[in-house]
Amino acid sequence: MLRSLLFGMAAAALAGPALASAQTGATPCHTTPQENRKAVPWAGNAGELQWSADQPDCKVDTGGLGWVSVSVLPPVTGSANQRVLRYSVDTNFSSARREGKIQIGDSTVTIEQAGGPAPGMAYSPNRLEFHFTPGQDALLEATKQLFVGSEEPLVFTATPETTATWIKIKTANPEAPQRQRSFLITATATGKDPGVYQTDIQLEAPGAANAKEVVPVTMTVEKAK
Repeated sequence: MLRSLLFGMAAAALAGPALASAQTGATPCHTTPQENRKAVPWAGNAGELQWSADQPDCKVDTGGLGWVSVSVLPPVTGSANQRVLRYSVDTNFSSARREGKIQIGDSTVTIEQAGGPAPGMAYSPNRLEFHFTPGQDALLEATKQLFVGSEEPLVFTATPETTATWIKIKTANPEAPQRQRSFLITATATGKDPGVYQTDIQLEAPGAANAKEVVPVTMTVEKAK
């Protein structure tokens, strides 16, 4: 019985410090940041955030944000509870705004960064030309490709003028956000009198800096030979 009592006292002595440490660690660090939200421009920014805490070792955590880095400056002499958080935000190359949170003790500070400039829409070629000679060309029909793209996924469309019945546009790509899309432009001279025919293809990409562009199309029909 004495042995059991001694064993129990030893176990209690070993568990005592661990229990106290756990209780101390469970005490939340209460913080009071002067600001709960920071707005940052798309080009990135660095700044400071002042906050106070009731403990000297409050944890600061960015939650794995790859575009935000932080550091805590040592307390100012005579103001042990006053702290300064220094943050740095990377450039936002996306046109979409983004938001992240920094956990300071039991408080949360939100970093809100504006989206970057809208992406541009590029296309090639910048004009299309077709040339037919009845009697010499076996087929009075030809197809050329028109490529459209951007650095970010966008919905690209290509639309001919309704009066240009001699132009047809087809694409194998679905109409969904994508970085590039190709269109097959077919011109048909069958039944057309000799002359020069002109029209435009309207390119659109909502969200692009140049959301609308025009590709001129010219079809020349020579006299039969």
